[in-house]
Amino acid sequence: MGEKKNRSEKGILWAGGRVFFLLLCAILVLSSCAKAPTPQEMETTREENARKDVELIKPSMEYGNFGEKPLTLEDAIHYALANNLELRIAKLNEEIANKNTVVEKLKMLPSLRADYKWRRRDLLRKTDSYNWLLDQDEPDYTVSELKENSWANLVLTWNVLDTLMAYVRSGQAQIQEEVLKQQRTRQAQQLALDVTRSYWHAAAVEDALDYVHVVENDLKSIKKRMEGAVSRGSYDRMAAADAEMRLKELELTIRQLQANLSKERLELARLMGLNQNVQFTLARPPIKPIVAALPHTKELSIDRLEEYALLHRPELFVGDMQVLIQKEEAKNKVLAMFPGISVFAGTHWEDNRLLLSHNWNTVGAAVGLEILDLPAKYVSYKGQQKAIEMAKAQRLMTTVGVITQVHIALLDYAIKVDRFRLLDETYSLSHNLYQMAIEKQRSGRLPELAVTQRHLEEMAAKLRRDEAVVELLVAHRRLCVSIGVNPLECGQTDVMASAGQTDSYNYTATTGMKKWRCVECGYIHTGAEPPEVCPICGAGRDAFIEVSDDAAGTTPPAGSGDDLSGWGDNRAYIPADQVSKEVDSPGYAGPASDRFLWQVQMGAFVEHGRSAKRLDEVKGLTERLLDSRDAVITSKRVRGNNFNRVRVRGLTEPQARQLAREMANRGMDYWVIPPNSIHW
Repeated sequence: MGEKKNRSEKGILWAGGRVFFLLLCAILVLSSCAKAPTPQEMETTREENARKDVELIKPSMEYGNFGEKPLTLEDAIHYALANNLELRIAKLNEEIANKNTVVEKLKMLPSLRADYKWRRRDLLRKTDSYNWLLDQDEPDYTVSELKENSWANLVLTWNVLDTLMAYVRSGQAQIQEEVLKQQRTRQAQQLALDVTRSYWHAAAVEDALDYVHVVENDLKSIKKRMEGAVSRGSYDRMAAADAEMRLKELELTIRQLQANLSKERLELARLMGLNQNVQFTLARPPIKPIVAALPHTKELSIDRLEEYALLHRPELFVGDMQVLIQKEEAKNKVLAMFPGISVFAGTHWEDNRLLLSHNWNTVGAAVGLEILDLPAKYVSYKGQQKAIEMAKAQRLMTTVGVITQVHIALLDYAIKVDRFRLLDETYSLSHNLYQMAIEKQRSGRLPELAVTQRHLEEMAAKLRRDEAVVELLVAHRRLCVSIGVNPLECGQTDVMASAGQTDSYNYTATTGMKKWRCVECGYIHTGAEPPEVCPICGAGRDAFIEVSDDAAGTTPPAGSGDDLSGWGDNRAYIPADQVSKEVDSPGYAGPASDRFLWQVQMGAFVEHGRSAKRLDEVKGLTERLLDSRDAVITSKRVRGNNFNRVRVRGLTEPQARQLAREMANRGMDYWVIPPNSIHW
C-alpha cells in the first residue's frame, strides 16, 4: 500500500514538472511575439537606423579619398556596380533564390519523423466483455492501458512521387536563379550607361563653366572700358547698355550651367550609392582621342549588330529560361496524375508495464490515387501547355524589341555623328569669324561691341559643339548596351568593327625609324635612311634633312580653334586673338573628321594604270570596307612628270598602323600621315 502511494506521489510530481515546463515555454513564445512599438521606441529606432544608413553610404576606403583623387569614368562605373543600392537589392534577391534552390533540393530527402507523447487519464480505461454464447455483457476486471502512459516513435517514410516532384521544382528554382543573374547583368549594363551619361554631362558642364567664366571676365573688362568711354563722352551710352545686357545674359547662362552641374553630380552620386554630401572631383580626360576611336557608321553592319544582340542580350537568355521553367512545370502537372507510392519503416516504444514487449518495428508500403482528381489535373496540364506557348510568344516579343532597339540605337548614333560634325563645322566658322572681327577691330573698321557679339556667338557654338560631343559618346555607349556589351568593354569587342581602344604609341621610337624632311617641297619621309628620290617633287637624297617629331608636323599646332584635345585638362582658356592660326586642310569628311583621322599613302607612280593596280592590291589587305572616300587617286604634275598618288583616308591611328604593317610585310612603299600633318 505504501509502495503504491509513493508511486502515485512521484507521478503527480512528474506531471507537475511537465506542466510547469510547458507553461514556461508558452510564456517565452508569447513574450517574443511582435507588438506595436511606442512612439518613443519608434524615434529611437529611427535615429539608430538613420545613423547606420548614413554610415553605409559613405565612400569605401577601397577607392581612396574622393576629395583628393580625381574620379575617372571607369572608377565611377566600378564603384556604382559595387555600391548601387538597386543593384545590391538585385544581388540579395539572387542570393535568396540560391537558398531556395538548396531548399528545393533538400526536399528530395525522405521523411524521418521522431515524436514522443505523454498522456495521463483521470480514470482507468476499463471495459466489459461480451459473451456470445449467452448473448450478454459480462463484467471484466482487467485493463490493458494504465492512467499514465508514454509513447515514442521513429519512422522513415519515402514518397516516390513527392521526391520526383521535388526534383523538378529544384530544377525550376535553379533556372529561376539564373534568370535573376541575367536580369542583374542587364541591370548592371543599364547602370553603367546611366553613370556614363551623368559623368560626361557633369564633366562637360564643368568644362563649360571654366570657359564661360573666362569669357565673362573678358566681357566685364570690355564693359568697364565702355563705361569709361561713355563718361568721357566718346562712346554711345546705348552701346554700353547693350554690353551690360549681354553680360546679364551671360550670368544667366552661368547660373543655368551651375544648376545643370549640381543636378548631374547629384544623379551621379545617387547612381554610385553615395551620400549626396560626399565631395568628389571629376577627371576630365581629353576628348579628341576618344572621339577619334569611335567607329564610322559605314563600318557598322546592322546584320552583325543584330546577330550579336540576339546571341548576347541577357533578356533573351531570360526568355529562354522562362520557357524552360514552364516546361518543368508541365512535367510536374504530368507527375501529379500518377499514383502516389510510399514505403516506410519505423521503430516504436511504449511505456506500459502491461505490455509483454515495450519495443517493436514496422515496415510497409502504400499506393494511393485520387481518381476523381484526374480530370482536373489533366485540364491543368493542358493549361500549362498554353503557358509554354505564351512564354515562347513573350520571348518572340522580346526578340522583336531587341532588334528594334538595335536599329534605333544605330540610327541615333548616326544622327549624333552628323550633328556633331555640323556643330563642329559651325564652331570652326564662328571661330574664324571671331578672328576676322578682331583683325577688323584692330584696324578700326569694326566697333568693339561687334567683336564682343562675335565672341559670344563663338562661345554659344562651342557649348553646343561640346554638348554634341557628350551626346555622341553616350549614343555610342547606348549602341553597345543595345547589343548586350558592357559600356566598359565597348571598345574591346570586334562586333563594333571599330579601331579598338588600343593605346597609341610612338611609332618612330618603337621601330627605330627617323623622320626626314624634303627641303624642296616639305615632304616627310619615315625610315632609317632618306629615300633616293622624293616621291612628290623628285628631289634627290641630298635634299632631305633629319627632323624631330614636332618639326615634322606630327604634333597638332596649339591654339587651332578646336580645343577638344585640351578639353578637361584644367588649363586656362586662351583668347582667340592670342593663338596662332592653323591652316585648315580640305579633308574628305569635313573638319569634324579631318582633325581626328589618319591617312596612309601607297606611293607615287608615273606610269599610267599603276595607281589603279596598286589600289586593287590595297583593297585586299584588310577587312575595312573601302569606298570612294576612303581610297582616292590624285594626280600632280611635278617637273614635267605626271605623278599619280594613292591614299587611304578616314583611318584611326590603329587602323593606319595596321595597314602600314600589312603593306610592309608585302614589300610595298608607304607613308603614314597623322592628323594635322603638313601633307594633308
